[in-house]
Amino acid sequence: MLKSKQIVIFTDLDGTVLNHHDYSYEAVLPLLETLKNNRIPVVLNSSKTIAELEIWQNRLGLETPMIAENGGVIRYKNQYGLQTKLIGMPYQDIRSTLKHLRKVNGWQFEGFGDWTVAEVMNHTQLNSSDAVLAKERQVTEPILWHDSETNLQTFQTVLAVVGLQLKKGGRFYHVMAKHDKADAMCYLKHNLDILNLQGEVTMLALGDGGNDKSMLEFADIAIVMPAACGESLIIEGAIYAENEAPNGWVESIQAALRTPLGNGVLYPLSR
Repeated sequence: MLKSKQIVIFTDLDGTVLNHHDYSYEAVLPLLETLKNNRIPVVLNSSKTIAELEIWQNRLGLETPMIAENGGVIRYKNQYGLQTKLIGMPYQDIRSTLKHLRKVNGWQFEGFGDWTVAEVMNHTQLNSSDAVLAKERQVTEPILWHDSETNLQTFQTVLAVVGLQLKKGGRFYHVMAKHDKADAMCYLKHNLDILNLQGEVTMLALGDGGNDKSMLEFADIAIVMPAACGESLIIEGAIYAENEAPNGWVESIQAALRTPLGNGVLYPLSR
């Protein structure tokens, strides 16, 4: 019999676990419990903040590491207690740069740092308590671009000069240092003790937005969820979920874990 591989699941949250329109997620709970019983870690890898992810960890019943703000922050527990690893540029430095560029160039854009809690609620459909948590940013600034496509390209070029980049997410562009979701995955892959694993692992990743591309390409198994708007990501060799979250998340993982990979087999889950 072929040896079963250790599996780690990395997943985006909005539009992947959570439905794009109403944030429903209840359908994933039975599978999450089954994965936990099978010792398959599920790691949230999101553009959300650590403060937001802590709430979702509780709602989803997860006790695994969290990757926040597009790979810029990793939060985990070890024998020394709660640990936070920052990969990205501090938020206040990003905000200062954006304010300067907007003032000098007259570009029309706005971000979380410009908005009140009520405005964040309006732009995200979050409730007030979740909107407060969304503003507790450490290394990224989500923005809405209201200017021309030509100026957007210039904006990206200028950001690169100062060590920043622009990533397209499901709802927003994200301004951040030169890191992505795959960087955080790589860190955990080389520090498997954080996941209570050792040896080789098979990484399964699920996402739907442009900021998920690096995560999906880094994974051994990539599952592309339906896009909220526009065309789906093109990832070579990926599985494309037929249904949107949360049901599509469940169906796709169940299908993927029955698929042979390499010299091993990913076995169906035990209850």
